Amino acid sequence: MAKSSNLLIRPTICIDNIDMEERVHQSSIGHRTHTFRGTWGYVHLPDQKLLATLDPSELTISAYHQSLEQVKSMELNPTMFLPTLPEQEHDKKVWKSQIAKVLKEQIAESTDEDLSIPTSPPEIEVISHAAPDLHMLKLMDASNNSAEGIGQVFESIIQQTGLTGNQFFAQLQPMDGDLATIQNFNCLQNQRAPSSVPEYCMNNIFFQLGASHTLWNISSAIFSHHIGDPSNMLDCGAWQHLEALGFAAHKAIQKKDFTLMVNQMERIFEALLCYCLMVKLDLNLGKLGEERLKLPAD
Repeated sequence: MAKSSNLLIRPTICIDNIDMEERVHQSSIGHRTHTFRGTWGYVHLPDQKLLATLDPSELTISAYHQSLEQVKSMELNPTMFLPTLPEQEHDKKVWKSQIAKVLKEQIAESTDEDLSIPTSPPEIEVISHAAPDLHMLKLMDASNNSAEGIGQVFESIIQQTGLTGNQFFAQLQPMDGDLATIQNFNCLQNQRAPSSVPEYCMNNIFFQLGASHTLWNISSAIFSHHIGDPSNMLDCGAWQHLEALGFAAHKAIQKKDFTLMVNQMERIFEALLCYCLMVKLDLNLGKLGEERLKLPAD
């Protein structure tokens, strides 16, 4: 990072906690199972094409603080959170493609493929597929699970960047982390306030939630809301569908397996679509999986 100090904006530093267990099968004096709780991370250098589109005057610490002051008086309108007309049309195409996919795979086939609704959702805004320029940080023997720990993490990061404390806190520093890391950083920052010394107030650092953590939190909240109570056989939550599909409901929401959780949500959604389509078409539910129907595309 010392070599990239002339960039318009600092490279993003991404950090997350890590727990590694060294398990000893047969314990003895001085040889026991040990758990290492630390922090890993990497430095993400900004893309040069992106930097060319940025305004340098909007990337300073003063500009950042001024934008935060404007947020305090900003009026929130419910329409800000509603989809626009083009977004609504896009959602309709996604829903139709999902219904068509289940109909084609489980129930029927179209007699005219050229006129049938596509089974793949429409394209979304495509992001750059270029490989990011990443540089791994050394594993840090400090956990970001507390305000004290996050302070130790920053000390280790500064040492690895090759910058002095004054240099590190003199320019806007974007960082990426999960919700717990951000809360611990805010706690540390509040403990050091008020202070006009950059090294103490740390007002040049701004965190943003990582995309994977954000998606996991949203998905987990939605799934947890609909999962229901597996201990109550009269409860008609999503756990009933999982059990019917042959998957243990208590294993559905996994903190360390985002893909598995999303896959189970997709299976439940497709099962519900299949049931609704068979009821709508007045089909015998017991004949699912046998010979498929031939339906016109319209």
